Amino acid sequence: MTILFSDRGVPYGYRHMHGYSSNTFKWVNDKDEAFFVKYVFRTDQGIRNLSDLDAKEKLAVDEYFSSRDLYEHIE
Repeated sequence: MTILFSDRGVPYGYRHMHGYSSNTFKWVNDKDEAFFVKYVFRTDQGIRNLSDLDAKEKLAVDEYFSSRDLYEHIE
């Protein structure tokens, strides 16, 4: 939430932002040992953001831009 209200701007897409799990998961291995896990996803493409005006223009043309961009660049 703090990044959302910062001066960074709107993320260009899912490829250009870090991701953090909001929950902690309990993993149990085959030896019945428990581990608590939180996921953190770091972008290899670097942080990239749009201004508010650019974000509004992109959404007006293609509301699924971020999902499509991620899907097209997975390979």
